[in-house]
Amino acid sequence: MPHSQLFAALQENIRLIYRQSLDADKSIDDLQQQDMAKFSAIFSEQHGFVAKADRFVPYSQELGADLVILQQADEKDVPTLVQPLVAKIEIQLQLLQVFKSNLKSQAK
Repeated sequence: MPHSQLFAALQENIRLIYRQSLDADKSIDDLQQQDMAKFSAIFSEQHGFVAKADRFVPYSQELGADLVILQQADEKDVPTLVQPLVAKIEIQLQLLQVFKSNLKSQAK
């Protein structure tokens, strides 16, 4: 399977995002108990996500579903289908980093 290394790399990134999303969602729960973190969605449609949630995990789950679709796609369609998935992975990783960084600076 010619794309097996690509799929493995994507899967590892999605696993990392999922673990970080679980931690971030716990922090969001804590912030909401303090009457903070008042938002209805983390990402807008322009970021490419179908999910609309005030937690990170649903977006991580969407990435996993997208990977399954990519793995089941015809060989010739993979280059076109991988681009939106990579873009969503990048934006979620970036936002998770910013969120984590903001939490650390707020705790000081």
